Amino acid sequence: MRYSQKLLFVIVLSAFPIFAGVQKQTVIDTTFDRTLPLKAAYLGSIVYPGVKIALEWPTSAYVVTKSKRNGEKSYRKEKSITASMGMYYHEGFHTNVFLLAERQRRKIRSSGWFTEFAPGIGISRTFLGGTTYRVSDKGVVSKKPLAGYTYALVSIASGLGYDFKKLWSKPLRVYSRVSILIMAPYNSYIYARPTVELGIITKPLSFNKKQPISHE
Repeated sequence: MRYSQKLLFVIVLSAFPIFAGVQKQTVIDTTFDRTLPLKAAYLGSIVYPGVKIALEWPTSAYVVTKSKRNGEKSYRKEKSITASMGMYYHEGFHTNVFLLAERQRRKIRSSGWFTEFAPGIGISRTFLGGTTYRVSDKGVVSKKPLAGYTYALVSIASGLGYDFKKLWSKPLRVYSRVSILIMAPYNSYIYARPTVELGIITKPLSFNKKQPISHE
């Protein structure tokens, strides 16, 4: 047996007790709040400003507990379907308005910090930034109002946020995330546009209700 193979064998063998000592338990939370959260965010495409609003439909929640030799850690997993409408303005190029449906997964740690991942599909409509003219078959030139294009849209987003319910008994979360908007067919090609979101997530219908502070 070569030295590298022996070293690999020793590493795997020494790590086995560590992995063997980890126990994971997942419990379905059937009592989680199904009130629809509202999301509002600044949406920037590189340096071009925009906005985005969305509604989340919570579908499931789990509490995951991991027991190790040095203690126990737990976190919460949430799944939801998000419907959103957004737009950004690229001066001199176009204004892009889109509708998007996302399947969102969120992992919330006991400290209140959370990560999320959300693939989505939708439709995009762009409006050209300058005056557009059209020429008829008879050579008559006229302005074309609201000129633009419609595209199929695919997005992939990942983000980081904080749940203030850990400190305050109100349903308020802040988040930031980056995403890629992929539009097709774009001049027979695929067009990808990176975006950045900075926003809040809240539940207006239950914001004024008294809620116990979580001590997870």
